[in-house]
Amino acid sequence: MVNQVMIQQPGPSIDLKIHIPTLVAICANRMSRAASRFYRERYGIGIVEWRVLMFIGHRVETSANRICRETDLDKGAVSRSLNVLERKGFIRSREDGSDNRRRSIVLTNKGHALHDDIVPIALARERRLVAGMTPRQVKIFMATIQHLQGRISKTRVAPRSGKGAAERQRSRRTAARSQSRPGHGRR
Repeated sequence: MVNQVMIQQPGPSIDLKIHIPTLVAICANRMSRAASRFYRERYGIGIVEWRVLMFIGHRVETSANRICRETDLDKGAVSRSLNVLERKGFIRSREDGSDNRRRSIVLTNKGHALHDDIVPIALARERRLVAGMTPRQVKIFMATIQHLQGRISKTRVAPRSGKGAAERQRSRRTAARSQSRPGHGRR
């Protein structure tokens, strides 16, 4: 008897070269890695510390919860970044008078100096990133990103496929297996 090898028809697939969420994620990852390398080498802080520093730099004071909420950064990452920034003397935190569990976070003089040094460099890096794009293309890109962000907040993480779809998929697999075995399947 000859061993039969079941050739399974491929299921649904995604072409990752044109899949928008994948392309956006890859682009964001590459930009973050490059920025993180740059800021680590030049200032001794990573990209998350940079984002937190930029956020705090626009306020008189803030809280970790507000940073998380408005930057969409993970609480753990924000907490670690705040610890790094405080250890390096860029921020100071103190108990919030209205709630002892909350802490107000402010830039120190050293933090303000770092912020003011980094802002022009960050803006120059942004200009180099969009070099070659027309102002209209940049405007369309920004509108597209804002549209996607709005859609993400309104869309569930994963659409429900329903019980019927899962059962149909199991039935197809079962039928394919039984047809591939000698003595089973249709006659």
